[in-house]
Amino acid sequence: MLHGFTGSPASFTGLTLPRLALAPLLGGHAAVPASADFWAEVERLGALMPDARQLFGYSLGARLSLGLLARYPRRFDRAVLVAAHPGLHTDQQRARRRTADDRYISLLRERGLPEFVAAWEGQPMWRSQAALHASLRAAKHRERLTHTAEGLARCLASVGLGQMPDLRAELAHSGCVVEFLVGGQDRKFLSLARELCALMPRARLHVAEHHGHDLVLECPQFCSTFLSQGHSS
Repeated sequence: MLHGFTGSPASFTGLTLPRLALAPLLGGHAAVPASADFWAEVERLGALMPDARQLFGYSLGARLSLGLLARYPRRFDRAVLVAAHPGLHTDQQRARRRTADDRYISLLRERGLPEFVAAWEGQPMWRSQAALHASLRAAKHRERLTHTAEGLARCLASVGLGQMPDLRAELAHSGCVVEFLVGGQDRKFLSLARELCALMPRARLHVAEHHGHDLVLECPQFCSTFLSQGHSS
């Protein structure tokens, strides 16, 4: 169970989890040091779960899950991935993304965690959460504040989207069953999920209409359905 950027294992509180679910902190979160780069984090996570046969990942956790599928093509039987990105296509796109992430890194280091969290939560991608109960939004805000500014800065600098390789070629050969979950309002990631389903031979798309990017928070029962299917199989 791999959480998203600024998240933690507490992100999965609303899900119905398999009995033996393992939910590690990602590098740069809480007291866990950031890895040197994307592949180093993939290998760190792979070493934490040598016997795991199934994956669940959200956003950053979904990107790292795709990295695990690419690095260990025969290890996993099934993955449930929410808002997954296979990596940007070109070096130029990655350079632009690193420039964008550098602004957040500077904000973290110069202004501190609370101001960064306020800016992060102001992004348009979270608009669909306006309909959530205020207590859920407040709990998510508190979760983000459990980290350190330097840890999150190092996380962005090592495994941000601009640091991630394009995994499409490797994923095209994956034999893993992959359930891609995406919110109907999350247009960018809906397009990416469709692309991945056309690319990966055993991938399937599932859309939660009227929801946005963070289905783990917005629609936990939808995510739990696919976790229980994998557990029962």
